[in-house]
Amino acid sequence: MANFRAVIFDLDGTLTPVRSVWKYIHEALGLWDTEALRHQKAFEAGEIRYEEWCALDAAHWKGRPVSELRSIADSIPYRDGVRETVAGLRAAGTLVGVVSTGLNLLAERVRDDLGLDDTICNHLEWEAGLLTGRVGINVDHDRKDAALHQFCRRFEVSPAQVIAIGDSDGDIPMFEKAGFSVAVRPASRRTAEAASVVLDHESLAGLLRVLPSTGRSDDRGRAGRRGVGAVNWCPACQGGPLVEDARCKLRCRLCHYVET
Repeated sequence: MANFRAVIFDLDGTLTPVRSVWKYIHEALGLWDTEALRHQKAFEAGEIRYEEWCALDAAHWKGRPVSELRSIADSIPYRDGVRETVAGLRAAGTLVGVVSTGLNLLAERVRDDLGLDDTICNHLEWEAGLLTGRVGINVDHDRKDAALHQFCRRFEVSPAQVIAIGDSDGDIPMFEKAGFSVAVRPASRRTAEAASVVLDHESLAGLLRVLPSTGRSDDRGRAGRRGVGAVNWCPACQGGPLVEDARCKLRCRLCHYVET
């Protein structure tokens, strides 16, 4: 990676198999189906802004001990191969950071545990060990490009010298600004097509093998220019990747169509 100086990872769904730490905490507290799901639906329908969605979610946790939520977040595992991948990048002298719309309870643990150079995420607020019900928004849903530029300014690198790695449509703005990008287990066809490379494996063990060795501009491209693991797309919804389930059937990750 001679001309690439930094790798920025998304966190939820990329370094971990859990796609949303917000949802994970709500489910653990029994709040997802009764409260939080309707906020997500309102955001997806364009009825509320992202900041409102986050504020409504955080308000459900007001008065709870931060230690309770931290314990839940600490139970989220890494994907296989994460430690080895980050260690390999750092051994090569590469800056490694996280940009996430997730929460500091998880992101800061990952930063300290893996020895990352930086993490930019959203921050739950607490006083005297109790959550205030407020959250500071540092990364907007569709503005990860702004966080990438913040990282670049701090470490004096160009976006063209950054490799961005993520799994969802929210990572596309970051993909579009970085010099190279990898979609890990992409949540949609749009995510896959925005990336330079698709890594459609549960493990990150093979990630280092697909990263470019130079920073030539012609390394930037769409999924399909280079890729690891062919992605089969659902013929029913046209937007979801087909993955093999426990019965060795190909099942759509989005609409649950099963190929016969």
